[in-house]
Amino acid sequence: MAYELDAAGQVRLDRYFEGIGAILGRRDRRESFALYALGLFGEGERKSVEPIAARVCGDKERCNAYHYRLIRFVGVSPWSDREVREYAAQHAISAMSRSEPVTDWIVDDTGFPKQGDKSPGVQRQYSGTLGKRGNCQIAVSVTVATLTMHVPVDMDLYLPKSWADDRTRCWAAHIPDDVVYRPKWRIALDLIERNVEAGVPLGLMLADSAYGDVGEFRDGVRALGFQYGVDVKCHTRVVIVCDDNGAETE
Repeated sequence: MAYELDAAGQVRLDRYFEGIGAILGRRDRRESFALYALGLFGEGERKSVEPIAARVCGDKERCNAYHYRLIRFVGVSPWSDREVREYAAQHAISAMSRSEPVTDWIVDDTGFPKQGDKSPGVQRQYSGTLGKRGNCQIAVSVTVATLTMHVPVDMDLYLPKSWADDRTRCWAAHIPDDVVYRPKWRIALDLIERNVEAGVPLGLMLADSAYGDVGEFRDGVRALGFQYGVDVKCHTRVVIVCDDNGAETE
């Protein structure tokens, strides 16, 4: 359905993209970002750079040049995706918070079905998206929510141990040597910590048993200032200890 912005909406949109442009710096990076963003949000099932270039170009003779331009922007150009994501998250949270405060943080993981075995982290593993084991990538995400709205603020790819232990396979997929195996709960804690540092308002931490069963995860979110409400399996033991002042700790 087509949607037209009013004058105030256009001003807000222009300011938003001006902020991203300031992070990207050079004009060629801003233009490439715009092409890539249009490709991701536009029609078409495949979202890799080659089909995106074909869709946004419209000229077969220039398609290869657009393809190379997007590959260079995504894989080589020195811009910070973290800074762009933090800016986008803060923009959305600021808009939400004008209506009602942040009440919750939600940790979860999402599966991305894949064909083949070359995409980083892909293997047969359980995916909630599929509802079963399948060939997919898994990413851990953090979402913040108010009583009526929510927005994903960060996400990181899970690299299975079978991948991390096979550096030849990692090199072929252009995975740097400093990217090593981290369990999903550790990825989640890293995401939570950097978003706390970025100033995202705290809330009640929510997670399923894949995270709630891990004592290190519960201790980590408590140390970062969160109360939590997490799922645990029936056999999980939680021991409550009272200090000399009667304060309870897990």
